[in-house]
Amino acid sequence: MNYYGIDWFATACGLTAVMLLGNKNKLGFLVFMMASASWVTFGVIVGSWAIVFGSSIFFFMHLRGFLKWR
Repeated sequence: MNYYGIDWFATACGLTAVMLLGNKNKLGFLVFMMASASWVTFGVIVGSWAIVFGSSIFFFMHLRGFLKWR
């Protein structure tokens, strides 16, 4: 099955986001949101509603982190 590189993109975004947040860079949350949105898309393609559900929750948790960053 072809995932159009979405799985690799989501993985790269997730790893980059961890690095950014580890360096105390707020943009890490936005990159994590891109990763979560990509995982939602991946979940829809493979038909895994657990991935869609979990990644959707992570998306909003990252949005909350971005908005509450001080």
